[in-house]
Amino acid sequence: MLKAGALYFAIVVAFFIAIITASLIMLAAHFRTSYMKEMRYARLLNNLNSGVAYLLTDGDMPTSKKEIDLFGKQSDSVIIERKNWGVYDLAVVRAHILGDTIGKVFFTGINTEKDLDVLYLSDEDRPVSVSGRTLLIGNGMLPKAGIKQSYAEGKPYTGIKQLLDGKITSSNRTLKGLNNNMVKELESKLKTNGKLLETFKLARLKVSFKDSTRIFKLLPGKRIDEELIGNIILISDTSVVISATAKLNNVQVYAQSVTVESGFKGKCQIFARDSVVVGDQVSFDYPSTIGVVRMAGAVDQPSITFGEGLLFNGIIFSYEDKRSPMQTLISFGKGNRLNGELYSTGLVKVQKGMFMAGKVSCNRFIMQTPVTLYENFLIDVVFNRKARSKYYMSSRLFEGQAKEKGVLEWLK
Repeated sequence: MLKAGALYFAIVVAFFIAIITASLIMLAAHFRTSYMKEMRYARLLNNLNSGVAYLLTDGDMPTSKKEIDLFGKQSDSVIIERKNWGVYDLAVVRAHILGDTIGKVFFTGINTEKDLDVLYLSDEDRPVSVSGRTLLIGNGMLPKAGIKQSYAEGKPYTGIKQLLDGKITSSNRTLKGLNNNMVKELESKLKTNGKLLETFKLARLKVSFKDSTRIFKLLPGKRIDEELIGNIILISDTSVVISATAKLNNVQVYAQSVTVESGFKGKCQIFARDSVVVGDQVSFDYPSTIGVVRMAGAVDQPSITFGEGLLFNGIIFSYEDKRSPMQTLISFGKGNRLNGELYSTGLVKVQKGMFMAGKVSCNRFIMQTPVTLYENFLIDVVFNRKARSKYYMSSRLFEGQAKEKGVLEWLK
């Protein structure tokens, strides 16, 4: 009986030892698997960051997919994709090892830290005149006739002694050009045949930039008051109204003409053939864009018109390939504040009290007062290049600038 009890005890002990041993083996295997996953994830993350760095340094990468073998061993690969998103570059980088894949999606921009220009005014054989409390801070490329102080609206010039706080060089007859490929893509979207597109009928839509772009046509006179986020393009061959209650985030809008109602706040890119009219107390977050592109059959003078109390962060531009008798016009209201860049192959109409933190490029200024229409006069306005954030990033749209790229915004 004692021997049977001892045998039974030995079996029980052996059983528990087996369970403990198996548990330890399983635990070791689990930790090994977890460790391998962590190592693989760390390797994937390192490869992903290498892919991002590669994309930011490869200035000539085409707008297509490109697979890169990082170390030449066929085991560490990243897939890089770039395409235009309005005037910015949308980049997608994916790293994969075996069945595991991670990715990042983001906008890239051009580093402007070395671009200290505040003003480029085309040479039309006339000077730029400053009056009142006008401040120009930054380098200026001005007509050979130079800059002078003037007496206007019963006021003398009361700004800084040197008139422009920066280096002055001579400008040319025309502005520095825009990126031809990017302009052609904008024109192509403005000419899109909406009959081939799905009609937009949703109340809310969110599309990740990791997914395919959703493109919709808008019915004539459409009033946009929906919540639209992400990888979405809206196209109309007539007029569009963006309501004050619309919630737009990184969406693109293309139309013949666009009206933005007073009180709107959002982040989007708006492009038109004829006109963009923005109401009062409107705010555009960075990076936003408003642009008009003159095309065949357009109105006599394509224009962008802003109401009072504008706060704009990003890029505003008007473009025509050849100078016409009725040049494009960008017109600002009272109390407008801009952070970014303003470019017009035509006229810029300014108001007293306008503040620009960044760079202005145009052929000519006009300023309307109750008494007189002034040309190339700046009265009580501030253009301050140094006031723009050092983290601001520009677009490849503008030629003749540095090629150093950076991440403008991380996306989902």
